[in-house]
Amino acid sequence: MFYISKSWLVKMFSIPTTASLFLLGACSTSLKLPLQSTSMTQMTKVYLLKYSTWGHHSLAFYEKGILTEYTYGDWQLFALNKRDPWTAWKNMTFFTQGALGKKNISWQPGDNLCQKFKDCETAVPFYAPTKKVLALQNTLQHAYQNQKATEVYNAPEDVYFVKYPVSYWAFHNCNHELAHWLQLLGANVSGRVFYKPDFIGGMEPKQDAIP
Repeated sequence: MFYISKSWLVKMFSIPTTASLFLLGACSTSLKLPLQSTSMTQMTKVYLLKYSTWGHHSLAFYEKGILTEYTYGDWQLFALNKRDPWTAWKNMTFFTQGALGKKNISWQPGDNLCQKFKDCETAVPFYAPTKKVLALQNTLQHAYQNQKATEVYNAPEDVYFVKYPVSYWAFHNCNHELAHWLQLLGANVSGRVFYKPDFIGGMEPKQDAIP
């Protein structure tokens, strides 16, 4: 029987993995925003939030005095708030249950935004085609409602979570899913997404942050 030593497998796996992680970490993040329509009535404002924790990002949508934030992560790490090193390593290494987070706050444009979200560093609004914004909102809302029976409340983060059908692991973490949502809005994302991406720093054209 053909035999491959465990040490050889580890060595062969670690070399390309290390190289891949280096390349993924070295490239800067580029976020090209959706093309602006000649009529702003066909565009809707969306809010991109950046957090200090793990370089995490989320999207938020405003309607009639309510700002609704959606966020993605691992079920144990994000929904159940299990932040120990073993859980973090295990759930980044293997496919695990994804989680969709949702938070509603009363808010009016012009008010401070980041102070209403724990560990939020900055928030930047940008415009996307209204049809694409509504489509993404409906997709996320339906995904949340379909799993309503699994809803849990993460008190330290003040966010509700449900199970989400997209599996979580190192190469599809919270920022990969966020990049996917941005692309659904018509944006183009390239460069570093794997670890601590800077979607806001790499935003083209630049947008003013909200205090």
